[in-house]
Amino acid sequence: MKVSVVALFSVLGMGASSAAVAWMTPPDEPAPTSPARPGSSDGPTTPPADVAAPAWTSTPDEGSPAQLAAAEPLPASFSVPGPLRLDGRLGHAQLPADRAHETFVLVEVGAPEDLAIESRAPANVAIVIDTSGSMKGKRLDNAKAAARGMIARLRPDDTISVVTYSGDAELLLAPTSVGALDRFILDRTLGDLRGGGHTCMSCGVDLAREQLRRRSGAVNRILLLSDGVANRGMTTTAQFRSLGDAIRSERAAVASVGVDLDYDERVLFALSQASNGHHYFVEDPTGLPEVFDREARNLTGTVADRVDVDVELAEGVELLEVIARGHRREGDRVALSFGSFNAGDDKSALLRVLVQPGHGDRPVAAVSLAYRDLADGRDQRAGGELGLRLDPALDVVAELDPQVDERLGRKDTLDALLGANEAFARGDLGAARLELSRAQSTIDTRRRRSVATPGSAIDNEFEQQLQALNKAQESFDEAEKESPRPASAPRSSKGKKAIRSNAQAANPFL
Repeated sequence: MKVSVVALFSVLGMGASSAAVAWMTPPDEPAPTSPARPGSSDGPTTPPADVAAPAWTSTPDEGSPAQLAAAEPLPASFSVPGPLRLDGRLGHAQLPADRAHETFVLVEVGAPEDLAIESRAPANVAIVIDTSGSMKGKRLDNAKAAARGMIARLRPDDTISVVTYSGDAELLLAPTSVGALDRFILDRTLGDLRGGGHTCMSCGVDLAREQLRRRSGAVNRILLLSDGVANRGMTTTAQFRSLGDAIRSERAAVASVGVDLDYDERVLFALSQASNGHHYFVEDPTGLPEVFDREARNLTGTVADRVDVDVELAEGVELLEVIARGHRREGDRVALSFGSFNAGDDKSALLRVLVQPGHGDRPVAAVSLAYRDLADGRDQRAGGELGLRLDPALDVVAELDPQVDERLGRKDTLDALLGANEAFARGDLGAARLELSRAQSTIDTRRRRSVATPGSAIDNEFEQQLQALNKAQESFDEAEKESPRPASAPRSSKGKKAIRSNAQAANPFL
């Protein structure tokens, strides 16, 4: 049965709590005149010469946008191969012409699984270790071991620095190339670490940013370790999200690692999400070396960096929302930052837009990709354009494109996991279960509507979403069974584990 866009968003609204939206939606950032391109400063630049200007920007004597659209209809989807693949897709290929309608612009960037790279940009890594009082003993010992293991994986031309923080921050190791690193001095320095004091996490992150700025032309990463709650400097989720936005604008990312069960997963998740990094939950500190090793592999396997996508909306198309992706906006231009890519990575952004009424073929968006290809050390660009038909014969809105529908399912899952966490943390188990149940129902509907072949890529994506929601439900149930009364479940060890596991599970659905 075909549904209207209004009905679709009614269902979407049921799947997302206001708390989760407030937690996750990155704020708009002020934009330069034109978004910066890879390999340049963040200052204004001109559009790349090798990406054709959108047809609707032609000079007046070449015809109006409507005339050009009628003469040269644009596709509702495109795919441009290359070291990084660029795909663009609209939620609808046709819309009724009588009034304004909402649809989506989906942008996906992917690196092939088998992409080989013989050369790469050096890595510039700042390890930030919590040395507050709660880190005493085995936690700190395992953090030291993890730092040593990560350094062992890096290459001679990579740069490493080490920062510690408690009530304030201290530079333990200034930026040093791995090849020139005196391992004996490093081991002795790490061995002298002692836990104690308060927790100024933002102090440690800010000092790490200063170290990254001392080297250019590298893949920049902050690896942040915490086992507690920030009680000095920045302390709120909103502050750390803004800090993540600033780090992303500096061409860096934060991989955050929460240790044990008493850290603030909202703060760490917001910081990593806003900066295009990952968030990890390590219940047992002995698992730290594995996480550090994974991040080291990511760094040494980076195939592209400074990956940016610009989406220029055509006249008559209004941006309503950018879903779960940091961005800058100026007028009809939206600049999306995707960070760095490893072989097999696939990242996407979804724009909800409003198309004004009209007749005939309507251009919707021009999409341009720019990035640094680390295989040959060159800047690469690609682009494509999207359009749809406004048909006066249509009186209902067609169902969404299945791939766009699946991407919305990821948002349902993300919002439900975070919203359920919020409800569960305040002791409202009923609201937490309802959040998850609504999302499961919505995703089941999307899955059936997609008519995907069982075992196909899109069907597997829906299955992963449902599995994450089911696992979250099971973790809440286990916590409730362990507790003498439901209201105490969030404070139990299984309750704390459930909340932190759900935050980590939300990573793939960004």
